[in-house]
Amino acid sequence: MTLSNVLRDAWEIGKKNCVVLTCLGFVYALSTSLMSKSSDPETEKVLQKIASGELQGAKALQELSKHPLWTSNDIIVMIISLLVFIYLTCLIYRYVKKIVDEEEKIDFLELITSTAKDYFMYFLKFFLLGLILIVGFACCVLPGFYLLVRYMFVPYIAANEPELSMKDTMAKSMELTKGRFWTLFGYGIVAGLVEISGLLLCCVGYFFTLPLANVMLGVVYDELVNEVESE
Repeated sequence: MTLSNVLRDAWEIGKKNCVVLTCLGFVYALSTSLMSKSSDPETEKVLQKIASGELQGAKALQELSKHPLWTSNDIIVMIISLLVFIYLTCLIYRYVKKIVDEEEKIDFLELITSTAKDYFMYFLKFFLLGLILIVGFACCVLPGFYLLVRYMFVPYIAANEPELSMKDTMAKSMELTKGRFWTLFGYGIVAGLVEISGLLLCCVGYFFTLPLANVMLGVVYDELVNEVESE
């Protein structure tokens, strides 16, 4: 498994399925943006000034205190967006698994309904992983990066093997990443650069490069499973 092979395979798979991946990327990006958006125009102006550097330090805090960062409606939208975001994550990973395995015919209705059926268990695993990573990054940051790499396949496995317990899901990810930390850390950086590259194309390309990074993850996962099984 080499980086050039992973990029080549992911690109070929991405080209064949670019329309669906772009649509999924658009909805995914939309749900992400809604999770942090404030409906208060004055708050938006203050945040823009802070982002541009016009407001800093105590003055920025003073201005923020005058306006609520999020209204009750914003919080409701954020919660709904978060739930949709997690559902889409599961849906994308399942779709990626199918196109990496080169399934000839994909039943999208079955894909959508089966993802909804297994959503609760995926949500719990996603939530627990988030807590683990938060604790890891709170412990001097470095443990967070270690756990992020070792558990990088947990969402992918949880989406495609919902029958596994959280313990077994984490154990499988640990097995696949054992002895490959720096290699996978490097792949993670490249995947991040692939995502960011889409922003250079007037942001529109981001809708494609975002799920394309997930295709890279699927290709790497498939390669590692084959390597582990052959050992």
